[in-house]
Amino acid sequence: MARSTGPRDRAKKSGLYWHLFRPHPSILSRLFAPMATGPTPSLSKENVNTTIPTHLTLTVDSLTSHPPFLRPPLPLRSCPTTHHHPLGQSPMDAAVAGQHARRRIRPPEPLVMGGSPSTPAAFRCPISLEVMRSPVSLPTGATYDRASIQRWLDTGHRTCPATRLPLASTDLVPNLLLRRLIHLHAATLPPSPSPEEVLSQLAAADGEPAAAEKAVRSLAAKIAPEKGKRASVASAVAADLDSAVPALLSFAKGGAGADARVDAVRILATVAPELIPYLTGEGTEKRGKVRMAVEALAAVLSADGVGEDTKEGLIAGLVAGDLGHIVTTLIAAGANGVVVLEAILTSPLPDADAKTAIADRSELFPDLVLILKDAASPAAIRCMAAAVQVRGRPARSAMVRAGAVPALALAVAAAPTAVAESALGLLVEAARCTDGKAAIGADAAEVAAAVMGRMIRVGPAGREAAVAVLWLACCAGGGDRRMREAVASAPEAVGKMLVVMQGDCSPSTSRMAGELLRVVRMEQERKGLAAAYDSRTIHVMPY
Repeated sequence: MARSTGPRDRAKKSGLYWHLFRPHPSILSRLFAPMATGPTPSLSKENVNTTIPTHLTLTVDSLTSHPPFLRPPLPLRSCPTTHHHPLGQSPMDAAVAGQHARRRIRPPEPLVMGGSPSTPAAFRCPISLEVMRSPVSLPTGATYDRASIQRWLDTGHRTCPATRLPLASTDLVPNLLLRRLIHLHAATLPPSPSPEEVLSQLAAADGEPAAAEKAVRSLAAKIAPEKGKRASVASAVAADLDSAVPALLSFAKGGAGADARVDAVRILATVAPELIPYLTGEGTEKRGKVRMAVEALAAVLSADGVGEDTKEGLIAGLVAGDLGHIVTTLIAAGANGVVVLEAILTSPLPDADAKTAIADRSELFPDLVLILKDAASPAAIRCMAAAVQVRGRPARSAMVRAGAVPALALAVAAAPTAVAESALGLLVEAARCTDGKAAIGADAAEVAAAVMGRMIRVGPAGREAAVAVLWLACCAGGGDRRMREAVASAPEAVGKMLVVMQGDCSPSTSRMAGELLRVVRMEQERKGLAAAYDSRTIHVMPY
């Protein structure tokens, strides 16, 4: 009976014995050391010849190659040899084996971030990807910057961001060794440029987005709270406002990367109070500076990346100055000035007298209507709404007299959803006064078409506002006949009313929609427009 062969025997037959069952190089060195006549050999990737007695010679080509007596025979080739090996190995064989070994062994890659080749990745926080300033470790062993992981924990998370493992404890242990290594590494880096030098680079980077973005990010890093260089950056920008502010504004409007554009606005916020005196400037030579200052203030007050305390301080500075002159300048400045006015009217800082003085300006609503007609500005609509909330009925009448109803109807029909919902809310305010109902009746066809066409293409708040506008114009106080006829003639008016009634609306909205439905049916029957619920939404049944 033939003896069964194991893996070792099969490896010997196939020539793979040395690869599968080779001894460690240290064992070989200890094995042949007593027989060596020379010094103890050292094994490395290069060819190492161990001198032993002539009756037993071994050549070790590399740590990953096999000895010559187990190597598969190489094809015959003609090559000059300068040294004869007793077991038949030539220098060419050793070179080929060394090449194979170098292909198989790769040196370890340095732990370096691709974006910053001089900073090891271990020095960066896994959350913010910035160099850690106060590294702390969680019970899972992962290390983060203290500010980043504290924000993570403050939002209610109880897991490790890197490992996703639950945290048995939220204690943060300072990683003193890593902090020391980061400090040593920072000492080897070249000194960072001053804010003045960075501003010069930003001004010279016109047409080079990459260079401009690098300069903006460098300035943004300096104004971080932990850096303590906010005052130096502000003084550097304030020293050359006429060139630094336009460069930052240009990048904030068209720079590469949303984060970098927010950084540019944050830098502008450091010098925004210095721009307030520009609003009281007079003369044609200062018009350019006034426009620059208003644009910068609007960018700061409308940015989400600027802190509320910074915005409140800026509004306080605006109110504390010559408010009358400032409001006149902002009204004449167009859309950017409206953004600043809206921030003042909606802020809790100014007192009622200051807000009333702004809302009572005779030129406020006419200019807002012009801006609204030109660009359907959301800020213009919010500014109107804030003025109406401050002054009530007088502001509603002033808004209607300025011609706001046609402009709002146009915004409802063509503007984005959020702007359309705000415009519907203002139409509700206009319909609450007698002048507003008359203005809506005068433009009944346009208003009815805009409101009915957008009724089911807005959110719940927008649908309720649309129903309220139509109810106030058609039903409240007897309503307006022109508006009732226009609503009855709108396409699918009945079906849309039924959709609103069966939707998720308040009881008052459902009641108003039911009354509108009866008014529309009566008007349709009177004019012979429909004998039943003839619409493409006939399958929608009322309650």
